[in-house]
Amino acid sequence: MQLLLIKLHSATDPEQLLPESAVVTNKQQTASFVETDWKELHAMASGKKVVVFIPSEDVLLTSVNIPSTNKKQLLQAVPYALEERLADDIESLHFAIHTVKENDISRVAIINHQKMEHWLELLLQHAIHPHYVLSNLYAISVKPASWTLIRRETKSYLRQDKWSGFSCDNSLLSLFLAEELKDEDDAPESIYYYGDENHYPAELGEFEKHLLSSGDEVHHDEIVDALELNLLTGFSRGDSALFNFNWKPWLPAASLAALLGMIWIGMAAWENHLLANKLNHLEAEIVSVYQQTFPNSRIQNAAVQMSQKLEALQKNTGSTGGSTLQTISIVSPFLKKFKDIQLREIRDQNDELLFVISAPNISRLEAFKNTLIKEGALKVEIKSSTTTANKVESTLVIKGVV
Repeated sequence: MQLLLIKLHSATDPEQLLPESAVVTNKQQTASFVETDWKELHAMASGKKVVVFIPSEDVLLTSVNIPSTNKKQLLQAVPYALEERLADDIESLHFAIHTVKENDISRVAIINHQKMEHWLELLLQHAIHPHYVLSNLYAISVKPASWTLIRRETKSYLRQDKWSGFSCDNSLLSLFLAEELKDEDDAPESIYYYGDENHYPAELGEFEKHLLSSGDEVHHDEIVDALELNLLTGFSRGDSALFNFNWKPWLPAASLAALLGMIWIGMAAWENHLLANKLNHLEAEIVSVYQQTFPNSRIQNAAVQMSQKLEALQKNTGSTGGSTLQTISIVSPFLKKFKDIQLREIRDQNDELLFVISAPNISRLEAFKNTLIKEGALKVEIKSSTTTANKVESTLVIKGVV
């Protein structure tokens, strides 16, 4: 596969103004990014798959464990499973998901819709049509059991493995590294470093260090692996190809069509007025029925939501995956209600749905359990519980709706 790699930079980034590019293929496995003007990029894109890397500060990389391999079910469940970790409303976010089948861990890339629109609009202005959009952390090479740290003038970029990594201001790097190294199981065997040796983090001093001659080298096969987490997957833009069409020669015909359209609108206006009252009354009835049937749901378009709910129920009849998502949807509002209860993990084990949670004390844990039983109409058991000085870690078994 012949790939044109384009790395974009934030408008506020003083280090980079022009985009950077590199070309890699099955035969030419490695290349380095170089600054390239937009006209040259447009010419280079012909006949290649275009992969665009956007600033990592715009993309959150995370993971979640949900016992389902159904892509549609995951797209519905993942945003709510991650909601407590997110600063923005999930309605304003776009989620790209890739599930590792061996362990049911779903790797997730999250971006705000407006930021995604911004980057796509910038590319459209220069007639660049990407096939893939990724976090620029995936442009950093990484080796097994190792971390790669690239330190620039103001920011640092750390890639920890095939899917994970982060970027931050240099002033905050020590804090982030200390947090990442708390779990010894996640610690690397060695560090590959590019940057000023005088600023090599003391937190990484115990690990074997390898110095890189370049921080801009990319590898074809590593990029191909990362394409699974394409931010374009499932993303719908607000514009269309009509905005790129040259309408100038067609203005007279368009004006006549607009005039005829206004006449038709006037003729239809009275009929629409007569139907408006009936429509408003019908919509009010739909909202009322939806609220009674799904009291915990937020209403945006009751008619569409009702249709989607019915379709989901029909498809999931007798399905374990459907039952799992139904239970998660019931538990989710109570997690919001008990703000001091934190969800650590959800897993399906021996036909039982397990919620691993953290509570400040035993009494809050019991209160949460009893609320699920009474208000959620769920069967709930405490399978295990571990108490420390300031919290209680517990596994709840939820067997289904009472």
